[in-house]
Amino acid sequence: MVSGRGLALHALATLMREPDARLRELLENRGTDRREFAFAFELTHGVLRRLRLLDHVLEGLAHRGLPKDPALRTALRLGAYQLLFVGGMPAHAAVHETVAMVRANKGFANALLRRIAALVHLREADPAKPRDELPLGPTRTLELPRPLPADEAARLAVVHSLPDFLVQRWGERYGLAALRQIAIAASAVPPVHLRTAADVERATLQAELAAAGVDVEPAAHARLLRWRGGESPFGTAPYRVGRFLVQDPTALAAAEALPLRAGDTVIDLCAAPGTKTTLLAERVRPNGRVFAHDVDANRLERVRDNVERLRLQSLVQVVDATAGLPLADAVLADVPCSNTGVLGRRIEVRTRLEHETFTELPSLQRQLLAQAIALTRCGGLVLYSTCSIELEENGDVVAAVLADPATPRCTQLGSELTLPHAGVRDGGYWCLLRRDG
Repeated sequence: MVSGRGLALHALATLMREPDARLRELLENRGTDRREFAFAFELTHGVLRRLRLLDHVLEGLAHRGLPKDPALRTALRLGAYQLLFVGGMPAHAAVHETVAMVRANKGFANALLRRIAALVHLREADPAKPRDELPLGPTRTLELPRPLPADEAARLAVVHSLPDFLVQRWGERYGLAALRQIAIAASAVPPVHLRTAADVERATLQAELAAAGVDVEPAAHARLLRWRGGESPFGTAPYRVGRFLVQDPTALAAAEALPLRAGDTVIDLCAAPGTKTTLLAERVRPNGRVFAHDVDANRLERVRDNVERLRLQSLVQVVDATAGLPLADAVLADVPCSNTGVLGRRIEVRTRLEHETFTELPSLQRQLLAQAIALTRCGGLVLYSTCSIELEENGDVVAAVLADPATPRCTQLGSELTLPHAGVRDGGYWCLLRRDG
């Protein structure tokens, strides 16, 4: 049986060799029991979420630099993460179990990890020493082996493991206070919100989940519960029979921004995984129709799974091509994007983002918005949305498409940009258009 640490080490090492690999597939259960699998998930996501900070700490102690051996380097990151961020983990266990997975240079790994453990103190961090001490919690502090940058924006980039160019552009665009909020959200474990099915009372679902050992609390939106702990909600009877699915408040707000009526025909142009699709279907009942399309056939299976679990098959038709679709009363274009509004959730993305990302993606996004408008009847509505907080992918895309002489005449009815907030919501953008001609 593969241990949680072993599975995490395999996934991380593979991702370092193959940056475009899908983390979800790398973490497929390889004979690991449920508890160890959950531990592997936490370790893998945690290391990626804190990668730059972990390297800063390790490099401050490894005077000749991080080892060139990728397996050893990955194991050191894994051990450092356990020592700093896994609550209740005995230091000796983190060191011993990590060193046991190292094939060579065990003495070096053991010494380095023990030095990190000695730098963790059971006290509050000194707020007068932001470069030298890092709070790990209310009563745990890391004495940094080398100082963080003096500039606060550069310090945020290291502490929250973000590319410098991203932090710089956010600081220039949104200001330092918003930059802090975005950076903290990028390194925080994102909240899990459960959206009730249309015919389910939130209080009833909360009681059902509590009976199954799932700790949830009401969120700000009347249809959302926030998972706080206890058992996983995804192994419960309410989940299996379609009484809820996962949806963040920002994604829910975007889907709700598209006004719909019973009987409408709607197209969800980039539908996977289907959370927005199911909400659209609930809103056009009893005699409406939703066509759910995505170019990725594997991801379309997730749409089918969600539609079937919520028993919405009579309202949703999953299609792998847009040819032959009727003109719709409304089209949702939730387009592929950089995911800068959900870096806490899509943790592997930050290592792939480059300056060119924000010049290459808008071309595809403009095509998809133009296609959505073309699929909309005169007088119909189009909602363009992303999980990005970048102007180039949001307002600039809408402006460019509307300025194109080939685009039918449209009126912009409203838009909203939401910045991510740790423990509260993801970031994202939506813009509502009406096709006039």
